[in-house]
Amino acid sequence: MIAKFASVVIIPIKSFTGAKERLSSALDATDRHMLARYMASRVVAAAVPFPVIIVCDDDEVADWAQQRGAAVVRQQTPGLNNAAKAGFDAAREAGFDWAIIAHSDLPLATHFDHLVNESMPRIQIGMVSDQHGDGTNVLVIATDNDFGFHYGPGSCRAHCDEAIRRGFEFRITVDIALAIDIDTPDDLVHLPADWMHSAL
Repeated sequence: MIAKFASVVIIPIKSFTGAKERLSSALDATDRHMLARYMASRVVAAAVPFPVIIVCDDDEVADWAQQRGAAVVRQQTPGLNNAAKAGFDAAREAGFDWAIIAHSDLPLATHFDHLVNESMPRIQIGMVSDQHGDGTNVLVIATDNDFGFHYGPGSCRAHCDEAIRRGFEFRITVDIALAIDIDTPDDLVHLPADWMHSAL
C-alpha cells in the first residue's frame, strides 16, 4: 500500500543535555537527559520502515543518530521552524516524495506508515495535533510543495491556515498515541511504568 511512495521521517532534536527543563520540578537533569533519549529512541523505532533524518546542532545527538543508522542534517540556524525547513529541504534534495516531520518527545509512538497511504495523492498536507488540539506533533508534506512552518503555540491552527492560504488539500488524523507528548510534569503519567529501565 505504501511501497510506491518514497517517504522519510524527519526528527528535529535540539539537545539531550538540558532538555525538558519544564519537567525540572519532577525530574533532575540526569533523568531529563535520559527521558529525552528514551523518547527520541521510541520515535526513531516507530519510523520503520522509513529512513530517518535527524536535524540537530549538537554533537551528542549527531553521534546518537548515526549509531542508529539515521542520516544527520546539521542545523545552521536555531529554532524549530528552521530545523523543520532544513530537514524538509534535505528530503526534497534527496528525492523523497513525502516528508513526515515528527517531534522527538512522543513516548507512545509505534508507527507512522498509516499517515502515508493510497489516499495521499489527493492530499498535500497531513497533520496530527497534540492531545490539546494546539500543537502539531506530526506534519506530513509532499516535497513538491512549498510550505511555511509555524511551530509554537497554536501551531496546528497556523499550519491549517497555511495550507488554506496556499490552496492545499489537507487532513488532520486523530491518533491518540502520536498526540501524547511530554511537556509538563502532569504529562509524565503517560509514560510507560518501566521507561527508565528501558532507557538504560
